[in-house]
Amino acid sequence: MQRLLWIAALSVLATTTPGRAQDPGPPVHDGDIVIPWERTLERDAVTQPQNDFSTNDATATQEMNRQNRRIDREVEKGICTDC
Repeated sequence: MQRLLWIAALSVLATTTPGRAQDPGPPVHDGDIVIPWERTLERDAVTQPQNDFSTNDATATQEMNRQNRRIDREVEKGICTDC
């Protein structure tokens, strides 16, 4: 009997823990406003930008055009061997 209780207790823990691990915050009801935790804000503040382009629009456009030409050359080399 004691063995059955242990198995039941472990199965309850095994099924409830993964769901709780995905969302460690308190449950949110419809219409509620959620204020992010301080560590979430800090993590978002130090996250690296998604690209390596300049913050200056003119410079970023030149860098993107340069990258596009490089990619085009690599694709042409891979597709067309007699070009």
